[in-house]
Amino acid sequence: MILNRRLAAPILLACGALLGCSKQPAATLAAASVISPCDILAIKAQDVGGLLQAPITLSTAVAGDAQSCAFLTTGFAAITVSVRPGLGRASLDAWLKGKMPLAVRTLGNVGDSAVWQDTLHEAIARQDDLLCDIQVRGGAEDIAVAVDSLPEALGALCNRIFAAHQVH
Repeated sequence: MILNRRLAAPILLACGALLGCSKQPAATLAAASVISPCDILAIKAQDVGGLLQAPITLSTAVAGDAQSCAFLTTGFAAITVSVRPGLGRASLDAWLKGKMPLAVRTLGNVGDSAVWQDTLHEAIARQDDLLCDIQVRGGAEDIAVAVDSLPEALGALCNRIFAAHQVH
């Protein structure tokens, strides 16, 4: 069978497109098998749920951030946990040296060093060079624990994360 040259080019292009598409399911499968930070995090929804008035309804990776997990409610309140190997010292130094736009206070008994940022309801801690950053989104009415005990509660969660990472 002889192919018309005018038809050959579109057929070859179609075959190339089909071959390219034949690789797509494998790429899609590989992307689907990427592990969410929520799956490997040492703390789960039940560990943070008691901190908020509203129940945690979903834990999900933060878009564009493979090292953070967001624990969401049906409303505005949420808790975001970030665990970043290799960024602990630099991050804490930036906060402690006043390079960040908001003031912090030292948070004791958490990792090697930790600070609390009151406006953001955020604990920033490090163990060696592992960063643990936990932020509670919402106002005082959204928080189920006494607001003045929130820093210690988040610090305890960071300590659990640090303990789990020492095992690995």
